[in-house]
Amino acid sequence: MMESSTYIESDRFAFELVANLAKSPGAFPQTGKYSSKVWAQLFGMTEKNFKELLKETRIPYFKFGSNIIVDAQDFWAGQSQREV
Repeated sequence: MMESSTYIESDRFAFELVANLAKSPGAFPQTGKYSSKVWAQLFGMTEKNFKELLKETRIPYFKFGSNIIVDAQDFWAGQSQREV
C-alpha cells in the first residue's frame, strides 16, 4: 500500500466520513476530552492519520506526555468551520 503525502489511501473513506459528520454528529461524543487514539478508533482510521486531520483542520489540541488530547466541543466546532 502506498502512502500519500497527507494520509494513507485506505483511510480516505474515514476522512470523508469525518468531513460529513459535522452536520449530524449525534452518535459521537459531544463533550469531554479524548486521546487521539480514541478519536481514531471512533472514525476507523489510524492514529497517525487522525493527527494529520487535526493539522489540516487546525483543531486545537494539547499534549499530555506522549498523548494528543482533543476536546469534543473543539473538534466539532472545527468540523463546522470546515464546511463554511
